[in-house]
Amino acid sequence: MNKRIAAGLLLISFGALSPLLAQDAATLKQMQDLLKKAEKAERAGSTQFVHAETLYEQALELAPESAEANLRMGLCQLNGPHRHKALPFLEKAATIDPLQPRLQFLLGYALQLNARWDEAVTAFQKHKAQNPFQDPDPLYNTADKHITECRNGKALMANSVRVNIANLGSRINSPQADYGAAITADGGQLFFTSRRPMEAQSKVNKVNGDYFEDVYMSKRGADGWNAAERLPEPVNTPGNDASVGLFNDGRTMLIYRDQDGTGDLLECKRTGGKWSVPQMLGPNVNTIHHESSAWYSFDRQWLYFVSERPEDNVGGQDIYRSRWDAATTQWGPAENLGPTINTIHDEEGVFVHPDGKSIYFSSKGHTSMGGYDVFRSRLENGRWTKPENLGWPVNSPDDDLFFVLSADGRNGFLSSFRADGLGEDDLYAVEFLPEPIAVGDATASASGSIAPVPEPPAAVLVKGRIKSLRFLNGMEADIELLDLSDASLVARFKSDAQTGEYMVAVPGGRRYALYIKADGHLIRSERIDLPEAGGALSFDLDVDMEPIETGRSSTMRNLFFDVASAALKSESDGELEQLAQLLKSNPAMRLEISGHTDSDGPAAVNLKLSEERAAAVRDRLRPKASITRASNPWAMELPSPWRRTTRLPTRRSTDAPRSRCSEQSAFTFTRPMQHDAENRVAVACHPSLMNPRRSKAPRST
Repeated sequence: MNKRIAAGLLLISFGALSPLLAQDAATLKQMQDLLKKAEKAERAGSTQFVHAETLYEQALELAPESAEANLRMGLCQLNGPHRHKALPFLEKAATIDPLQPRLQFLLGYALQLNARWDEAVTAFQKHKAQNPFQDPDPLYNTADKHITECRNGKALMANSVRVNIANLGSRINSPQADYGAAITADGGQLFFTSRRPMEAQSKVNKVNGDYFEDVYMSKRGADGWNAAERLPEPVNTPGNDASVGLFNDGRTMLIYRDQDGTGDLLECKRTGGKWSVPQMLGPNVNTIHHESSAWYSFDRQWLYFVSERPEDNVGGQDIYRSRWDAATTQWGPAENLGPTINTIHDEEGVFVHPDGKSIYFSSKGHTSMGGYDVFRSRLENGRWTKPENLGWPVNSPDDDLFFVLSADGRNGFLSSFRADGLGEDDLYAVEFLPEPIAVGDATASASGSIAPVPEPPAAVLVKGRIKSLRFLNGMEADIELLDLSDASLVARFKSDAQTGEYMVAVPGGRRYALYIKADGHLIRSERIDLPEAGGALSFDLDVDMEPIETGRSSTMRNLFFDVASAALKSESDGELEQLAQLLKSNPAMRLEISGHTDSDGPAAVNLKLSEERAAAVRDRLRPKASITRASNPWAMELPSPWRRTTRLPTRRSTDAPRSRCSEQSAFTFTRPMQHDAENRVAVACHPSLMNPRRSKAPRST
């Protein structure tokens, strides 16, 4: 485990030594020398653990019945890469000399790590009885907290969550600490932090005796995860570099660096296969105190992060958030998430799910069963709900940190210190089984009461590739996603400048307008209806961008009318704003608005409706684009009457649901044909598709 996050049980010195049983003076001296050398090796850090363990083994060979040697070996294991191995040594020490100072506490901790809850409680109670006064080391004054954790663990274990937990194996994990998983929204790439040495001569951090942190990456292949590879500079440096957050497109990463003795958060971006130089997040996020991890909201308008700043602090490390300020291009003032989320103990590893309302984080408080446990809370009506423990076996008696969840809520990853690990923290996959737990199933709350297990969140992955038809390759484009219900901006991001790839995970159950814009190309408008959880949870959309050339066109798909009416619906506001911006950015353009109908219904009715709808668009656009007939009399015009009466063939097969199509009209931008004398852009208003049994409104083609 990264010691800056959880130091575990620190080395201690014992005020009293248990006597050797029937040992001669020479053996006693030899054993004491081995114990001193072993303790010195322990203090050098985890890189010397094997050496210390070997020395303790030699001491136990000399005096297997020594309570002191067994106790020190147990303590060594508690500070080592396999903490669960400490239990037999501490049990034997307690059998030989149960009154050794602090032994019952260490025994209780080892029993807790092995989920022997009742026995652990007994040991902690014995420790309290033997030590009625405050211990100079605060760690040994926490028996009551551990007793509560054991009772939480017993209740949680009795109501196990239906999941599969699997170690990611040696392609990902190492004998050193591996943690801090960050996955792309599609689950195709995994970034994480490791303290493994790059080579045998790798430098050791003199502060904690561990190898320096580095960021690694793996891609999912046909047979699972590929072997992890260390990211090159500028992501990694000779110092500590850790991956602590990722925007769900996989191209913007948050990095932790220990600079000048304090931990700071930085951001770097990927174009193609190359990462940029990480940049500091700004003074509202980074302080002279320690900032350890962070995550973006799905729309990148909020940054959630962990800090131990003393002002506005509930206790220890707390979770904060800052809102993006577009005017200053900085993260705004930080706000503490408050006592519902933060406790007097440490919080760490916040993850924001793209469902738009759920956060996951680790805490040593709340209903933890030991160390850090993973919790979930939702933002409802502006308030955070009481955090819920994800339960056993997602959580364990040891540290469970940096939980992340896929967009569909079915697969997660976390780092954990478990008996089946390769050493220290390992990365684990969490698969939530298809059959959800009934609402009545439960986990334990802090008071021992029952709280329902929440259902998986709903989010949908939208991804694809933007290609220029001018250059026939991938291109960078500005992408905006608007909620059609109120024309609010949901997300703004870019496609990759080399590959054209884009990816974003957004809340499901909504109707979105997707706008794609790039210099020298016509705007692209798309409408996306995303299902709630349980439907198709991935929406693929590849887009070919039309260059601004004669004869090119692009359809605007998010103008809506009431059925058989020319009244524009409020869902059209976002589209009208896009059109207005286009006209403002291109003052030389002329915008033609055309209405067409098919052969259904009386021709006179269809002609009148198409004329009225085209005129409605024109009239709404003029004030938005600040256009007057005096300033530009031809900026927007209705076509000549013969074009308005042209009947287009009806398309009988369409992907659009007929129950909604009578509400929508599609507008097409096009460059004029060669015979047009002037450089103008046309917008052709196609009739709305309808269900003939409902009305005689025009159909779209």
